[in-house]
Amino acid sequence: MNRWTLALLVVGAVALAVGVAVIDGHAVGVFHDDAMYVILAKSLATGQGYRYLNLPGAPVATHFPPGYPALLAAVWGILPGFPANLVVFKALNAILLSACAMLTAQLARDRLGSTAWATGIALTSAVSVPLLVLSTMLLSETLFLAVLLATLVLGERAMDSSPTVRRAVLIGATAGVATLVRTHGIVLVPAIALPLLWRRQWRAAACVAASAVAVLLPWQLWSAAHASALPAPLEGNYGSYLGWWVRGFQASGVAMLFATLARTVPESGAMIAALFSPLRGAPAHAVTLVALAGLTLTAAWALARRATVTLLFLGGYLIIVLLWPFAPSRFLWGVWPLLLFIVASAAWSLSSTARTWPRAARAAMAAGFAWVVVGYALYEVRAVRGQWWSSISRAGTRRIEPAVNWTRAHTAPTDIVAADDEGAIYLYTGRRAVPVASFTTDHYLANRSPVVEAMEGLEPLLAEYPLRVVLVGSKRTFDAAQYLATRPSPLLALRERFDGGAAFTVLPR
Repeated sequence: MNRWTLALLVVGAVALAVGVAVIDGHAVGVFHDDAMYVILAKSLATGQGYRYLNLPGAPVATHFPPGYPALLAAVWGILPGFPANLVVFKALNAILLSACAMLTAQLARDRLGSTAWATGIALTSAVSVPLLVLSTMLLSETLFLAVLLATLVLGERAMDSSPTVRRAVLIGATAGVATLVRTHGIVLVPAIALPLLWRRQWRAAACVAASAVAVLLPWQLWSAAHASALPAPLEGNYGSYLGWWVRGFQASGVAMLFATLARTVPESGAMIAALFSPLRGAPAHAVTLVALAGLTLTAAWALARRATVTLLFLGGYLIIVLLWPFAPSRFLWGVWPLLLFIVASAAWSLSSTARTWPRAARAAMAAGFAWVVVGYALYEVRAVRGQWWSSISRAGTRRIEPAVNWTRAHTAPTDIVAADDEGAIYLYTGRRAVPVASFTTDHYLANRSPVVEAMEGLEPLLAEYPLRVVLVGSKRTFDAAQYLATRPSPLLALRERFDGGAAFTVLPR
């Protein structure tokens, strides 16, 4: 066994141990997405197709790409007992976390040529709390990251020499698979094909694009064929991503892009500054962002030829994140090892080419790297002490359990319920459940009044489905329900308050 193989095994073992250590028994449904992945996995595993079993009529699913639900469905087929199988699903995420760490190490060693740097980057990513937050929940990020990193390793190696047709087809197929896990993976296709075209490797570029299209085409045809399967009030929550974005653009025009950037850019900067700054406060965060900007530019210059595909992918991915009207943190955490790789690559560049740097530049770069390393280390220490990787799951479980318990005690198995956490309500009670609002881009970009929330969100759902109960767990949805309960000709009546929420009875029309 050579030194590098041993290093890879150590990295994988550390990541697996950490992933297993953070497995918890918290509920699924903390995010809307994690409950939907489990519902879709159940649908596939039980032979019902790719359907939203929680919705009345179980309409065909077109919102979530099928990659992660298909993986969960394979496990569900072996261990069908819910919720006991949740711990196995989370263990699967621990295995994927190990694969991500090993692939991060391989990418770094291929591009930097250093076992020491590659091992350090991989071990840092293996214990990084942003990635652990995602791996403790049943979200698709860990699978996406594993496939993404494998594709980047293959894609970067293809740039080192002329790839064969077989290898180009394989690379395009893995890019397609990544896109079937998370739609953002589509950026991989141009990130690989464009450098090949630049080098006039026409056949390889065509094979990459063609194989990616071949993998994606069935899903695209499926989505197009069932685009009208949902009633209008559910299109935002359960329809296609692109349709949701287009509807927002049609409503607001180009102003939506500027409004989105006005939110996502400062939010991204604030989140990154908080994680990398050794001191709190605006001045320290400003220093951190300047240091990271210098390190990023240095890394981009050093990696322009060494890691062309990775840089192009990250550039395209970040553009999508910044133009997508949704909180950017989860998207950034989903590629966290690559962001750590970029920061570390700047220091690697400094250490390997120090003689070509002016003394002042070397000092500034070293100081900037030391600043962010200390800041990130302090963040990780605080996170470990507070077990921050499970903070979202803990809070979500406290929110979900009272609503689930109330539903079990006060509704019949045939009742249809509207709820903030409709996926969890279905999974833990078996009741059909719909959301309490119609999700639009304005939920991120504007402060919707209770009246607007009620008229455009909840009231259309009341008209569409024979609902018996509305469960709300946030101030926004409570105020919307309360408006419909207190206006002339009320549609709802407050029935009961419970820990963390309230139940409204739907009045006959």
